[in-house]
Amino acid sequence: MSENKSGADALYGVDCQVMGCKYHHPGGQCSAANIKVEAPDAAKKTETFCGTFAPNSSC
Repeated sequence: MSENKSGADALYGVDCQVMGCKYHHPGGQCSAANIKVEAPDAAKKTETFCGTFAPNSSC
C-alpha cells in the first residue's frame, strides 16, 4: 500500500479507531493513500481486517 504523502489528508468516509496504526489521525480519520480490506472468504464483518495497518512509531 502506498502511503499518503502529506500525512494529513484523510480518506473520505473511512473511519479508523485503531490508535496504534500509523495512518490513524485525531477524530478517527485514516490518512493512508488507499486501504485494503482482507479476508476473501469472510461471511461477516468480524472475519475481515484492514490489510493496510502498520504500527505507529510509538508502538
